[in-house]
Amino acid sequence: MNQVSVQVDLFAAIIFLGVIQGLFLSFFFLGTKVRRKPSNLYLGLLMLVLALVILEIFLNHTGYMYRFLRIDNFSEPLAFAVPPLMFCYIYSAVNGKSPGKVWLHMLPMFFWLVYSIWYFIQPLDLKQLHYLHYHFPDMGVELPDVPYRDDPLKLRRIVNELLMFQLTAYLLVSILFIRGTFRSLGLSFFSKGERPISWLRNFILLMFAILVTLVAVKTIFEADIGDYLIASLISLVIYATAFNVVRASDFFRENVPDQMKSKQKYEKSGLQEEEKKLILQQIQRLMEDEKDFKNPLVSLPLISKKLNTPVHHISQVINEKLGKSFFEMIAFYRIEEAKRLLQDHSRGQLTVEDVADEVGYNSKSAFNRSFKNLTGMTPSAFRGRP
Repeated sequence: MNQVSVQVDLFAAIIFLGVIQGLFLSFFFLGTKVRRKPSNLYLGLLMLVLALVILEIFLNHTGYMYRFLRIDNFSEPLAFAVPPLMFCYIYSAVNGKSPGKVWLHMLPMFFWLVYSIWYFIQPLDLKQLHYLHYHFPDMGVELPDVPYRDDPLKLRRIVNELLMFQLTAYLLVSILFIRGTFRSLGLSFFSKGERPISWLRNFILLMFAILVTLVAVKTIFEADIGDYLIASLISLVIYATAFNVVRASDFFRENVPDQMKSKQKYEKSGLQEEEKKLILQQIQRLMEDEKDFKNPLVSLPLISKKLNTPVHHISQVINEKLGKSFFEMIAFYRIEEAKRLLQDHSRGQLTVEDVADEVGYNSKSAFNRSFKNLTGMTPSAFRGRP
């Protein structure tokens, strides 16, 4: 039997670090508290699946898989979970809830998991031939007739085409969904500044790059020897996700400036007092009459676009006239609305989670934290007080 030596190169290092980063992200997003937010749950599962997929490619690329042939192709069924998890993450990040009947999206994965049994039960020596044939075609190893038929429906020979078709379908749906979200906000698909949905758009484009790379690799390279390129790009997607998580962390968010800092900050501003009053009235109209704070994606750029006023002018007015940051102002209006709903006996059927969703929060935990910060008590305690 031919022997395979272990080889580690730059691509192997990139992929291995991607595996570690993906597992770390999945551990973070699937934590007890964080996973309560649907988008975090799906992103955590997606990072876990991607990490396992590229782990197998790492083992194949370096030759380590030859020492663990019992698990050869262990991630193949998981690959069919990537497109639906991507869509569920995008959908729940925008809507704050899971799409309906998620289990239907996972049927291809479960089907392939069952179908893979025919390969998993094959004798070890035949798996060795299979591994060498597909990952080291230069050795000239041919596949003999096997006592166990590993592909009774002749689907394994077109598994790459099936994956590409599934990923293409979900990408099209996701792109149309995000495009509709941008339009609902009055923005173009490539607008900048709307960080939450801009990240979702960029994430979809990264997944599209994976699809293009998958098609190119399977067209150009023989057998599975070009998979390391796909895994390297997936690793870059994982790195980008980690970067976005760090960038959005509260740890790096500046504290709200006090009145003195605010005055120094805007001392060179040409905004006149009458203009400030007018902008303040427009902002209050959006918050009090149109209740823009209920939009989970509300942001300074969005308010700026609606009022046709520069972002820095809106920020200045909120800081100087209300003594708050933009996010503090949004939280104030949301909690005031929540207090009204909690005290409305005619809407007593609403759960705390329902109230959180109605006032613009994507998660119950974020709502509870904000409510307690502003009122000194939890929403449940506020509702139950005499």
